[in-house]
Amino acid sequence: MKNYKGLVVLAALVVLLVGMVCFPACGEEKAEGFPAKVTTEKGSLKMRKTADKKGKVIGEIPNGTCILVNSEDGEWCEVSWNNKTGYCMTEFLVMFREADLSLLDYRVLQKGDKGDDVLALKKRLKELGYIRGNAALTNRYTEETAQRVTLFQRQAGMTEDGTAWQELQMYLFSDKAPACTQTLPSVRTKVADQNNRMICGCCMGEGCECCNFTGWVSR
Repeated sequence: MKNYKGLVVLAALVVLLVGMVCFPACGEEKAEGFPAKVTTEKGSLKMRKTADKKGKVIGEIPNGTCILVNSEDGEWCEVSWNNKTGYCMTEFLVMFREADLSLLDYRVLQKGDKGDDVLALKKRLKELGYIRGNAALTNRYTEETAQRVTLFQRQAGMTEDGTAWQELQMYLFSDKAPACTQTLPSVRTKVADQNNRMICGCCMGEGCECCNFTGWVSR
């Protein structure tokens, strides 16, 4: 009986030691990586098939785009973007090592874009007061949309360029996003109209969110 108990204890110790030695090496999951923002002086950043300046270009990442860094190796980083994996030069990447990977769920939005994410952006801006409550919203990123994004950037202390960068959207949809305390554009031109209306000063009669795309507002 004593020998049996001793064997059981020995076997348990062996299993424990094997687990301590082997499991971290054999079962450890690969790190997920972290986001980084492409920052070039001008133009896009080339993503190459190999970590070599002469490597085949498999993608051109627009400046300002956030991508996933899988690993770093001095001059080059292995990255993933647009369903492709390749290599970019480290010097053109600003690392967001502590950022949440959900940042990469967004795409950069700017004038001319359209889609459900544009509509969601407008709804959130409207919820925070950057678009009037009675405004009709579309899924198009118009000049007026860029103006309201600029208002948000001003309120948040960001660079005012009217582009909804990925990090801007992540902040916009967070609980920390500031509500609008600024005066919305309201310059209007009075006109002689039997319905007591004025031309909308935001679009000068062409139609925008502020006037429900009629070009007119009530006096």
